[in-house]
Amino acid sequence: MTRGRLLCMVFSARRLMLAALLVVAAVIWVLINKPVEGEVLLELSRRHGVTTADLLSVVMLAMAVVIAWPSRRRERPAPFAAPRAPRPSTDPQGAPAPYRGAPPWTSPAAPTRRS
Repeated sequence: MTRGRLLCMVFSARRLMLAALLVVAAVIWVLINKPVEGEVLLELSRRHGVTTADLLSVVMLAMAVVIAWPSRRRERPAPFAAPRAPRPSTDPQGAPAPYRGAPPWTSPAAPTRRS
């Protein structure tokens, strides 16, 4: 892999934690699935085989691999700081600009109703 490609791979602690939990769940499922094993799909020996219940562990392991695989998207930039109030402009001699309207923190007066 090139150096530029490594920089855009994004690892997430949440994704890795979820993948680890899926692997643990898959191992536990293989150990406790005896009552619901179902039919033997692939016989490995006289006493061992792959059953329909074992397929759930295969699906969990596949999901763990997909979730843990680093994404190729770029990292999101840091959120911007709160916008600053614009600075008043000055003319070339240094005098402040003339006042132009109400300050932004004031709301316009509500219209009055005449009867």
